[in-house]
Amino acid sequence: MLNTALSRALSLAPGSHGRLTPLVRRAVAAAALLLLTLATLEWLLPALGVPAYLLPPPSRVLAQLLAPGDLPGHAGATALAAVVGLGIGAAAGAGLAAAFVHVRLLEDALYPWVLASQAVPAAALAPLLTVWLGDGLAPRVATAALFAFFPVLVATARGLRDVSREQLDLMRAWGASRWRIFRHLRLPAALPALFAGLKVAAALAVVGAIVSELAGARRGLGFVVSVASYHLQTDRLFAAVVLAAAISLALHGAILTAERLIVFWRRPR
Repeated sequence: MLNTALSRALSLAPGSHGRLTPLVRRAVAAAALLLLTLATLEWLLPALGVPAYLLPPPSRVLAQLLAPGDLPGHAGATALAAVVGLGIGAAAGAGLAAAFVHVRLLEDALYPWVLASQAVPAAALAPLLTVWLGDGLAPRVATAALFAFFPVLVATARGLRDVSREQLDLMRAWGASRWRIFRHLRLPAALPALFAGLKVAAALAVVGAIVSELAGARRGLGFVVSVASYHLQTDRLFAAVVLAAAISLALHGAILTAERLIVFWRRPR
């Protein structure tokens, strides 16, 4: 009887089956706010006499999104550049962070230059990459990787150092090698910070891909934004922005799902 009552209490505990409840509640609240905002704009903009070329009502943007055309292809090109660039930038950032932790002289020599590189305006760098790499996929991937690199580097380096001196001394007392310390102590401690950096890098990778497309690409949402703004097709411009936001949200959701599966001992709230 006691075991039955205990099992029932555990099954009703907030941490067992209710883990998705905060995420569902947050999604419902965000969707409700979005629908309320769109409905208000749909009624308010015509009532105020705002011209559609300045700020189109949501119905016109939705019509652009649902109309057959080339927007899905451009969104796919931007998504591909952002995903590949995010992977390259994250791998480079995490790898360099691991090197910084183990070779302090390397960090002293390189980190100031890495920090200085973040002060270079992206609007000036993207055209150079287009000149050097052409107007295909390569410059968009390179720009997305550069945008994603720094937050992953900083977050991972911080996470790899987020271990106590007592833990390190205990591992060394057991005769653990530097590789075993990294694998069994530093890496698990760094995973939450790594995923936090990846969430920021995912949004920046999309921004980087679009910035590169604005600099002279023939495909992608940045190209759509450039052409639509030139022709005052504001509804098409907003449709491209909505698709870019959707790509960022999809990447964020994929990283969040991976975090919940990999960092299972530290569930995000």
